[in-house]
Amino acid sequence: MSPQFSVIIPTRNREHYLQEAVASVLTQQDVDLELVVVNDGEPLSISFSDKRVRILKNEKRTAVPARNLGVANAKGEFVAFLDDDDFFIDARHLAKAATEFRQHTDFYFANGEMRFTDGTVKLFDQNATAQSLERDNTILISAVCYRRSIHEKLGVFDESLPYYWDWDWYLRVARGGFNLHHQNDVAVAIRVHQNNMSTRNEEARRANLSALERKHCLAPIPLKNHTDFV
Repeated sequence: MSPQFSVIIPTRNREHYLQEAVASVLTQQDVDLELVVVNDGEPLSISFSDKRVRILKNEKRTAVPARNLGVANAKGEFVAFLDDDDFFIDARHLAKAATEFRQHTDFYFANGEMRFTDGTVKLFDQNATAQSLERDNTILISAVCYRRSIHEKLGVFDESLPYYWDWDWYLRVARGGFNLHHQNDVAVAIRVHQNNMSTRNEEARRANLSALERKHCLAPIPLKNHTDFV
């Protein structure tokens, strides 16, 4: 019997974070799940005894191909993502999503806490619509769940957009007529540190954002991070 949810964690050489991320998934309550860890880095020196965990090797093909590999191997009706340096803080995050999916939601996203290295914690509480997504990305990928069948219509994540593949996906989902639901609960902790992709390589990010603008015929968008919304 297939699980309800496939939770996908792409990871690359951050085992000290990965263990907490995995534990936060395996303690989710009132939901049937599998956990797909996609290793994009060096061989893992840790293992997981829980039979719900599967490890896939991405052979260092980078993060977006890792996510596509995870989705291609997912068995669940619904997909959820968690970055390897984040962790769920609501033990019923997936159960709440399942409730909304029974009410004909297609794409579900919750709030998060931004946790900074100095100990500061700030709430990320942002809605998103098809219209607002043309100006800003206000969705945290680690707080997202959606019907896996959406990929049958929209295809895979765009691997030419390593920084903004998620924003591209949200735009495609919204413009595809799928129902978006914002759950006003705090589901996930987002670690903010110097190795986050969103805090590095400003020139490459600007070029990638320009490519997103061209792809979706968007007006020029200022370069931002999620931390700019808290």
